[in-house]
Amino acid sequence: MRSLMQLFFLLVILVGVRPPSLAAEPPRELNLKEALRLAAKANPTLKISRLEELIADQEVVRARAGFLPQVKATLSHTLYDDPTKIRIVEQVSPFQGPGVRLTNRNFWASQVAAEQTVFDFFATSSRYQAAVLGKNISRLDTQKVRDNLFLAVCQGYFRVLRAEKMLLVAGQEVTQLKEHLKNARDLYEFGLTTFNDVLQAEVALADAEQRQITAKSDLTTAVSSLNKILVLPLDRPLKLAEESELAVPVTEFPQAADTALRQRPDLKAAERRIQQGEKAVTQAKAGFFPRFYVQAGQTWQQNDVWVHDSQWFAIFGMQWSLFSGFDTRAQVRQARERLEQLRLQRQDLSDQVKLEVQTAYLDVRDTAERLRVTQKAVAQGEENLRLNQERYKEQVGTATDVIDAQTLLTKTRVNFYNARYDHQMAKAHLLWAVGAINELLEEKKP
Repeated sequence: MRSLMQLFFLLVILVGVRPPSLAAEPPRELNLKEALRLAAKANPTLKISRLEELIADQEVVRARAGFLPQVKATLSHTLYDDPTKIRIVEQVSPFQGPGVRLTNRNFWASQVAAEQTVFDFFATSSRYQAAVLGKNISRLDTQKVRDNLFLAVCQGYFRVLRAEKMLLVAGQEVTQLKEHLKNARDLYEFGLTTFNDVLQAEVALADAEQRQITAKSDLTTAVSSLNKILVLPLDRPLKLAEESELAVPVTEFPQAADTALRQRPDLKAAERRIQQGEKAVTQAKAGFFPRFYVQAGQTWQQNDVWVHDSQWFAIFGMQWSLFSGFDTRAQVRQARERLEQLRLQRQDLSDQVKLEVQTAYLDVRDTAERLRVTQKAVAQGEENLRLNQERYKEQVGTATDVIDAQTLLTKTRVNFYNARYDHQMAKAHLLWAVGAINELLEEKKP
């Protein structure tokens, strides 16, 4: 019995104590390039767009089928109540015979034929060229989805870093106010200050602690949002590296706008859609003209009275819809109106791209200036707080001066980190606007 109890306690210890290897590992540090690689590999929106490319590939295969012969085979079994017959009328006498049987009453028949379009006034070739353009459009649309995804990753990445710094600032404020509260209590106990200083410090500390709680919640939300983009568990902790290699080309707005007009995949896709619309007009106009074709094959029919059951045949034919109730004319008009619509959309998109480049360009310039100004303000705010703390300890300054200095320092720190990460996001936005954000994931060539 004693040995059983010892064995039981040994099992409890083994189950209750986790081996060090199974302990929760700290999150691995993730840089921006690795985050972009994770998103490019697993994001469902990008996967859906890539599937659209495969669908467009098959549309090209379908359109190419118009250039190849169509081979069809039929097999049938026919039952008549009376075999097919003809009457033979003699020229000399009006006597009509009883009729000559031409088919069996019950017979099988089959036909195998190959048909090839010879010329259809460019309907087939236009459809094929439109399908090839559609494949190219799908590829460009995927690039656009990828660029939008990379911009979202960059924004989420820097939002997490900013939320971490805001939590750090809130923690620093709480620590410094706790120190001030301790000084106020010490001075009150020695009778050097009134209890109002203690109350004032406690109120300021409680307010700072509330901001710290909010900062923790904001950080959790930012991490969850980035995890969703990266297709990671929402509650997975992230440890992000500071990004210092995010750089934009030093250029003026006109050059940046020209670069965007050349590189943006959505503009390239708009150009391809216009070309595709032109092919649709040609394809619709082909409905006014005939289609020439050749057909060849073999027929077989089970028949007791025919000399040959099977026959080979060849046909050179023409199909022409002479009147379709104005349907063809309406199709041509629709195609032309869609083409005009695409041209207007292309012009509007071009203006929108220029506006996006201008906005991003100004944001980069403005946030860089904000960063320069706030960086100096932080050092000045820290020195201002130190001086007011020393003045308060020496009973030269007041508690209000210390709290005001602390509030001012917190504000300058918040402004500095906002400027830093707004500048990073503005640079990412400018890279996206000129169509170069995908270069963040490309390996640098030696």
